[in-house]
Amino acid sequence: MAKTPSGAIHQAKMLMAAGKWPAAEAALKAHLAVKPKDPLALLLLTRIYNRHLRRPREALLVVERLLKVAPAAATSHQEAAETFCNLRTLDQAVAHAEKAMALAPRNPDVLYVAGTVYDMDEQFETAIRILQKALAIRPDHLESRLLLASSLRGAGQMDACLTLCREIFADNPDNFHLQMIYNRACKQSADDPIFQHLRDNLVPGARAANSRFMAPLLKYLAKGEDDIGDYDAAFTHFTEAKKRAAQTHDAFAYARFVSDHLSLTRGDFFGSTGAAGESPVFIVGLPRCGSTLLEQILSSHPQIAGIGESTLLRSIRDQLGPQDGDGAGMVRLIRSMTAEQAVEAGQAYLSGSARKAGQPQAQRIVDKLLHNYEVLGLIAKLLPNARVLHATRDPMDHCVSMYMQPLSEWHSYTTDLTSLGRYFVQYRRLMAHWETALPLKMMEVPYEGVVADTEGMARKVIAFLGLEWDDACLDFQKSEKRVKTLSVAQVRQPIYSSSVKRWKRYEAHLDPLKAELKGFYPDGF
Repeated sequence: MAKTPSGAIHQAKMLMAAGKWPAAEAALKAHLAVKPKDPLALLLLTRIYNRHLRRPREALLVVERLLKVAPAAATSHQEAAETFCNLRTLDQAVAHAEKAMALAPRNPDVLYVAGTVYDMDEQFETAIRILQKALAIRPDHLESRLLLASSLRGAGQMDACLTLCREIFADNPDNFHLQMIYNRACKQSADDPIFQHLRDNLVPGARAANSRFMAPLLKYLAKGEDDIGDYDAAFTHFTEAKKRAAQTHDAFAYARFVSDHLSLTRGDFFGSTGAAGESPVFIVGLPRCGSTLLEQILSSHPQIAGIGESTLLRSIRDQLGPQDGDGAGMVRLIRSMTAEQAVEAGQAYLSGSARKAGQPQAQRIVDKLLHNYEVLGLIAKLLPNARVLHATRDPMDHCVSMYMQPLSEWHSYTTDLTSLGRYFVQYRRLMAHWETALPLKMMEVPYEGVVADTEGMARKVIAFLGLEWDDACLDFQKSEKRVKTLSVAQVRQPIYSSSVKRWKRYEAHLDPLKAELKGFYPDGF
């Protein structure tokens, strides 16, 4: 006997409660084949795609139907906000989050999703305000407390972040996400109870259970050991974490990606128009190159705004066609793009970055998504008046610092020292080509130069950006402007030089890296 519609929804809810997501998906799709406008079924299916099956593009197709069926429901806009957030289409995510809050201003679930959207969009102060409102209604909601701690970290409110982390630790000492936030928010000490609990309880427990969290927990432990000066233990645990993560980086595919771009010449950009604005400043390079320090110095200038590691340009690229790793597709796009397309896409970036900056007086807007070095050809086509700051560092120091940080799985090239060294060579190969092939204004900013002569280097960069000097640039550690990277704790401190020649601490482990980077050291290491 066929199930009634209400019975089908009940069955789907039971399957969801049991964590049987594909079966729940199938039940809801069968129900929607009979009742295609059932708002509850559309809502539940969107949630399954967003939160459990991680298929946001399918969620978008369903949520579009939901918005047509129930356009005045706060939950419809809540799900739309979550969907667009997962797709990194943050303008639309913000718009739907605002609609959801207008319809249900005291719904803590709506407020939590809105806080997530604003945190993702690096509008940390707004996220903090929303999450504090959510916690006033539902004070014990762990996810809201953790997200608030993360937003406080991003906003530079480090004391408040660490205080909240310690409060959460008192109630939830085994929480994995707490360790991630705290680990990135401060330099730990040997007597820190959160570090001690990680070392003495969480890591041994995860090892015994062969937990899927073992690899990241080992990274957090290693970072803490590095903080307290136990360098050999730190290196050993980072290496174990990388082996456990079993990430694979396709070095041949990346070398082909770089080679594809080497076919571009200045002739491919001759006569390009693009959008005329001069506000964009792109800081490019690889992680741990001193870019956060550089961004904070710059964004302390009253005429400069920072938008952090913005995904805006990548979203525009995706809409134009090429995806990550498609070098040949990017070259074809650059060569075939019309002037009208370049102006339209460039203007979309100018408008989006201005909105994110939120400072109408800003003459320059700094975007520090470092891997934009891969799309500098597209930038030259869309934004011919942009300026590029290439943040560099001694190759050995740079690679060791990347290896010794809990970078996300996206940075799979840091899996082992050989892979890391080969990737670094390809990155420098591409940057060397861009310096000769692109008609962009580009300046190299070596980290060692910033450390040795902060004011002198800062003055040169400000002049390169076409602005008058302002002494506020030297008080960057007092700035409350946004920062959301692994360097967030360090950038709140005065300049220090202990990271120069840091690789020497680990030299006994570094022969594979030296073998790949020897070309950068013709006179030896």
